Amino acid sequence: MKKGQSALEYLVTYGWAILAIVIVAAILWYFGVFNPSRFTSSHQCGGFSDFQCLDYNVSGSSAGIVLGNKLGTTLQSISASVGAGSCTPSPTSVGPNNQLTLTCTGIGSAQAGNTYNVSLTFTDAQSGLTHSDSGFIGSS
Repeated sequence: MKKGQSALEYLVTYGWAILAIVIVAAILWYFGVFNPSRFTSSHQCGGFSDFQCLDYNVSGSSAGIVLGNKLGTTLQSISASVGAGSCTPSPTSVGPNNQLTLTCTGIGSAQAGNTYNVSLTFTDAQSGLTHSDSGFIGSS
C-alpha cells in the first residue's frame, strides 16, 4: 500500500511542475519572446502597451509608423511625437484592432543605431478619459 501512494504522489508532484512549465512557455510565446525577428538589430520597434507596432520607416529627418490598436475600444483625439518632431495621425479616430499611421517630421537626422522615443496621447471614446502611451523605434 505505501509504495502505491508514494508513486502516485511522485507522479502528481511532477505533473504539477510540468503543467507550470507549459503555462509559462505559453505566456512567453504569446508575448513574442520566441520570435527572433523582434530582436534583430536592423529593425526594432516596441515598448507600447496600448498599441502594437506593425511597421515603421525612418528616412532623413522623417518617419512613418504603422501601429495597431490593441485596446479593444475606439480611440479619438490622437496626437503623437517622435523625438523632437511632431506627427500627423491618420485616421484621427481608430477603432479596435484597426491600424493607425503616423507621419512624423523633424525627428532629427537618422543615423544607424539611433533610437527614437515615440509618445502618444489619445482619448478613450467610451470613458472620455485621456491616456498616454510610449514606445521606441530604431533606425537601421
